[in-house]
Amino acid sequence: MDEITIRYWSPHGRQEETKYKSNDKNIDLTMRAAKQVDLLDLSKCTSLMILNLSNNLLEDLDLSPLSGNQSLTEVNLENNHLAFIDLWPLGNCPFLGRLKLTHNRLQKLDITPVLAKVQALIDSSVVISADSVLRYLLTSHELAERFLLVRPDRAPWAAAPVLMWVTYDDLAKKYDWCVIRERILTVLKQTTENDWYQIQRGLLIGLGMEELAGFDGNPVNLLDTTDNTMDFEEARREIFDCTVELLDHQIENEGPTLFLDIERMRDTRASKLIGKIVDARRREIEDTVVPMKGSIALMNNLWLTHYGYRILEALDVGLRQFGAGIEKVRASLEDLGLPLKTFEVESIENDIIEPAVVVSRSMKRFIHSQIEKEYL
Repeated sequence: MDEITIRYWSPHGRQEETKYKSNDKNIDLTMRAAKQVDLLDLSKCTSLMILNLSNNLLEDLDLSPLSGNQSLTEVNLENNHLAFIDLWPLGNCPFLGRLKLTHNRLQKLDITPVLAKVQALIDSSVVISADSVLRYLLTSHELAERFLLVRPDRAPWAAAPVLMWVTYDDLAKKYDWCVIRERILTVLKQTTENDWYQIQRGLLIGLGMEELAGFDGNPVNLLDTTDNTMDFEEARREIFDCTVELLDHQIENEGPTLFLDIERMRDTRASKLIGKIVDARRREIEDTVVPMKGSIALMNNLWLTHYGYRILEALDVGLRQFGAGIEKVRASLEDLGLPLKTFEVESIENDIIEPAVVVSRSMKRFIHSQIEKEYL
């Protein structure tokens, strides 16, 4: 079996090296007093699962030899002198699940390339940022589980982490569109169909298109008409027009009109959708049936409609409603000239009546999280 060599240097410039087999699963270089390390040969370690460089004196580190590693599960960089670390090479490591970065000199950290998949240990003083595309991927509870913050005295930080969400306007001040596009695609490769609505919402809002953030489909489709030769503004125009066409198709096929802002659409190229959206929103209510058993009503289907969502949110109604609360909902709809259709059932269960609106599982999950106020 081939050997690989990991070279590292002490603070005095002395070079040392350690040899491993290229099929080793664990590379452990802890407590070597290394100020610098060359990981180049790790590109040959296709079976590597754990890389431990903790308890050294590392001031900088190039993780690019790990890019694309198909077996890597953990990277431990605790107790070093790192003031900056580029995590983007780890974005293409599909099985990476744990990242330890505590007790370094980091002041800020871009967690975008690994947020969707890792549990990370980070100092509580670090300012954590991520691209807007990930803004709605995790609830506040999931963020608290995903990021374990540690105080300087090594005690756990009890508060939930606060992330700084970076818009694409801000990224465009630093990077060309080709770089931004690759950042987005790297994130999309890590997500599943169950994440589609949350991802597209973060992407469109991050691009300044909140009025269109009701698209309920594959977010990859939003980039279909863009390429790496475009500048940022050209790409943004293409995404806007592409999203409008996708929404047109969505509405025609009885898809949701939730989270579409027709007031903000009026002076944009999306204005052609307004009439269809208004008609669809009335039709949503007219075709929606709320199952009831006695004085208990199941509101799931009503939450999927634009007017239902707005009214139920304003009345602070959950997925089930009782007695007088149902009449308040009915009265609110009647004020808009809309009916509340109910149907008596033998038992109240989820999905007992098909919704009038065709909504994806990921959008339903987002709506439920909104009802439970689970986002920061």
